Amino acid sequence: MKNILVQKIPTDDNGTSLMSLDDVLTMHNLIKDSLPDDYIIITTPTEIIKVDGDCKIIYIDCKSYSINELNEIIEKAEMYDGLCK
Repeated sequence: MKNILVQKIPTDDNGTSLMSLDDVLTMHNLIKDSLPDDYIIITTPTEIIKVDGDCKIIYIDCKSYSINELNEIIEKAEMYDGLCK
């Protein structure tokens, strides 16, 4: 099972990012590269937290996904990738 971290991008009161896209990507990659393989980092304008279970952490096309649902998707993708090699 993967551990998922959500990284907060600092924003002003209007929700505008206080960092350039290049800085956000650099920070994301530095954190990703420093974590063990069982961690996934999602960079978004929300708080950095470790989430578990049924906590809804991301919305895609008006559907919410929990950590358990994302872990299932990730596991299936990894199995599929293994079959394609």
